[in-house]
Amino acid sequence: MKTEQLLSLLKIKKVHGTLPESVTDISIDSREAHATSIFVAIAGANLDGFDFIDDAIDKGCTFILSDRTRELPDNVGLLQVKDPEKVAALFSEHIYEFPHESMTMIGVTGTNGKTTVSMMIHNLSLAMGKETAYLGTNGFMISEKHFPSANTTPETTRLHRNLKEAEDEKMDVFTMEVSSHALKLGRTYGLNFDITIFTNLSQDHLDFHKTMTEYGFTKGLLFSQLGQDLRKRKYVILNNDDEWSDEFRTMTPYEVITFGNTSDADFYPTNINGTLEYTEFTLNTPEGECFIHSPFVGDYNISNLICAIISEWVQGYEFDEIISAIKDMKPVSGRLEVLDKTLPIDLIIDFAHSPDALQKVVETVRPFKKQKLILLLGMTGERDYSKAEAMGRIASMADYVFITVDNPGNDDKHMLIDILERGMTHKNYETYIDREEAIKRMVDFADEGDTLLLVGKGREPYQIMEGHVKVPHRDDLIVLDAAYRRFKSDEYEEI
Repeated sequence: MKTEQLLSLLKIKKVHGTLPESVTDISIDSREAHATSIFVAIAGANLDGFDFIDDAIDKGCTFILSDRTRELPDNVGLLQVKDPEKVAALFSEHIYEFPHESMTMIGVTGTNGKTTVSMMIHNLSLAMGKETAYLGTNGFMISEKHFPSANTTPETTRLHRNLKEAEDEKMDVFTMEVSSHALKLGRTYGLNFDITIFTNLSQDHLDFHKTMTEYGFTKGLLFSQLGQDLRKRKYVILNNDDEWSDEFRTMTPYEVITFGNTSDADFYPTNINGTLEYTEFTLNTPEGECFIHSPFVGDYNISNLICAIISEWVQGYEFDEIISAIKDMKPVSGRLEVLDKTLPIDLIIDFAHSPDALQKVVETVRPFKKQKLILLLGMTGERDYSKAEAMGRIASMADYVFITVDNPGNDDKHMLIDILERGMTHKNYETYIDREEAIKRMVDFADEGDTLLLVGKGREPYQIMEGHVKVPHRDDLIVLDAAYRRFKSDEYEEI
């Protein structure tokens, strides 16, 4: 794209040196810089892109975008603006030619359930024969092709590149998780969502937002940024059981559709019955009742599935078609996922790392336990410590608890364990600095018939350790290996 066209989009700017005549892409990662790219030098939480300008120049980049200036080689130009994040979003839109306009854009926000709802929508769309993409905690997916992703919602230049890739692959639907961090930092500037979903709001991320009020209104940006053009049909799907929905419905002129547990909602379940393998319920809708047999476990997954069903319905699909496709949906990786069912113990992993999510998953699993419910819980480092005592108290609902760490980062591991331990209401627990050791001890402690629930990481493939180094780690693989050695030693050794 011609540089002159990009510059014409801005009223206030300063050009230092000479910029190239044209560019082909844009990135905040100096490792991706090249001769026809723009390098955006912005300050992040841990690193300042301004310190990597020389690295970008060494890669051949001659176009720097920043809110500061410095001396540069004669062949390099710098565009100085007040808000480089917003300008990066604006430039990305024009360089990649508004890729989101060609797809149905679905944005999901909330403290808990973003990944599950988004993956359910993605998998339901696949089961219905649509070309669909997903972006979130579980990575970036184009149909069933999977690519890793560093953040729940990537920074704006990476996000727009993902959208362009999805458009190039002729995707019909693009479903993405929208985190509160992304909304506050402007990562979703310019995106034209068609459907937005709010799952719930509970205590989390107060290290970043400081207060629940700030946290809630930041989530509301997703709905207020839908726009005012009523010539476009857009839909807002809200959790009728969460008081924040009353605020969010005032932030948008578009039609609001609610889900919940009572008849006050537009969609609500009755006649609920389930096991650790399935859930059945009657879905009450504005068009009558539907019987649902779902492969997902727990009452909160009923709400998550209803969100996915509504998202298809507002796109014009009939309930019969939607309900028929549910049987072909795949489980959501790492979310209340029951591992190998041939073992004499029940092994379950989940991503829960907030008090509300932990309570829901424990309350879901506990009625199905045959013997002891054994829980593995870790406190995340460099996060909101005020939730730790509540999480310890909720963990005490289990018969036995193994307390450890979860992505400790630069925090003192003993401190992270201590603050969880303060909330425990019984003494049936053990503490371990090493999460892998805790998992192995958990399996050794278990008897046949016990239920082992590991929360906090799901299938996350790493631990964030000192210096923010990501060390390979998989709860699911570690617990399965230990369980096979304990309960299937002859068969496992042969393998």
